[in-house]
Amino acid sequence: MPFYKNYKPPATLDSLVRELQVYHVKWGEEENLPEPFITCLANTEQNLYFYPRDPIKVVAAVNMEIPVPAVVITGPKTKPVGLLFGKDHLMIKVAFHPTGTYRLLGINMQKTVNSGLDAKECWGDEVIDIVKELQESASYDLMIHLVFAFIEKRVDGGCRHEEPMDQVARQMLDPLNNYSLEELSSIACLSLRQFERNFITRVGISPKLFLRIVRFEYAMQLKNSNPDIKWSQIGLECGYTDSSHLQRDFKEFAEFPPGKYYLQPTSGYSDFPTA
Repeated sequence: MPFYKNYKPPATLDSLVRELQVYHVKWGEEENLPEPFITCLANTEQNLYFYPRDPIKVVAAVNMEIPVPAVVITGPKTKPVGLLFGKDHLMIKVAFHPTGTYRLLGINMQKTVNSGLDAKECWGDEVIDIVKELQESASYDLMIHLVFAFIEKRVDGGCRHEEPMDQVARQMLDPLNNYSLEELSSIACLSLRQFERNFITRVGISPKLFLRIVRFEYAMQLKNSNPDIKWSQIGLECGYTDSSHLQRDFKEFAEFPPGKYYLQPTSGYSDFPTA
């Protein structure tokens, strides 16, 4: 059976990491598995992925597959990207808070938008060592211990302190948060221009685009929770001005209309617990 489990971070990492996920599946050994392919839709996530078994590939275009590093840092996505899994797919995903990666690494997160950054660029041969340890681990719990210890070592080596800006970014993940950008910047103790500039550096995209994607993801969550509800009603509940407004966001962030939501495996809806 495929293995999937969520792990909470230790208290030392709570302000940086939302959760850690492990997903392990072997195609060819299990029956009734979906195809080893998924389309990740636009999202606000910042993740650190470990792939200690078979590599995965980004399917960027027809007949074009790009191998993904064994340890990769990813930022928000503003458009869909296809992922093709290997036969022995083991994924360890560290899901950060919206500014967690920036606080840990100090990199401009714009370089991670819609693409992955090879973690060797930040940690060098340490990445090779952790992958070897994960490959030799006899249990998932040991793998989790190794990954958390790896991140804690990075924190001990220097991590930016949490600021009001970081707290505001987390609040913006709430789709029912109705604060204006002016109000959010005030809470962050910054001018609007400073807030927008700092947000792009720490998160990778503008706060306005971030909030649009949060709303888009909320629409999918409502549909998954209430499959019979009409998209027009979902649009109203999510704050879209009309159906065409929702259609435009789906065209941009999913590249298909809402009516085709259930027709292909995506990070919004699929048999995979995570991307």
